[in-house]
Amino acid sequence: MFIKNTAILALALFTFISPTLMGMKKVDFLSDSIIRKDGKLIKLLGGSTWLLSLPTLALVTDDVIIVFEKIVLEKNKTIEIASVYVDGDRITATHVDGRYITDSGLITTVVESLDDGAVLKLIDGSALSIPSYDRYDTGWWLPPYKALLTSNGFYLWNLKKAKRVWVNIR
Repeated sequence: MFIKNTAILALALFTFISPTLMGMKKVDFLSDSIIRKDGKLIKLLGGSTWLLSLPTLALVTDDVIIVFEKIVLEKNKTIEIASVYVDGDRITATHVDGRYITDSGLITTVVESLDDGAVLKLIDGSALSIPSYDRYDTGWWLPPYKALLTSNGFYLWNLKKAKRVWVNIR
């Protein structure tokens, strides 16, 4: 009886924490485009304004992905950090003005590309099939690279390129 209960408990814990153990982390994110840029300040097409910690060489109309990660500090104090992925850079940012709507997803790493980008393998061992019209992009992306898999499993964002492709989970 003890072994059976231990196995059930172990399975429940693995199911609950496995994305973290496998190098995947649940996050909220926002994807948008820059409409105006002034030094470290960027305004997005959706209406929100962000102050970057560093200037960026990104152009107006460039796509950005803002990932919100929760970090647990001492005494279980939690803070949220916004990281802007733009033009190949990851820059921390502070929300200044305007509203925004987030979606949820998983931060992961693409560790292998097969058949010129037709199949991408993630750090947790899962594989994503890429439709032929998006393989031009994925064929040039050299793993390993950080990526964001949307919660609905339809899209994978390459965080370095700030570009999204349609995916099918195999």
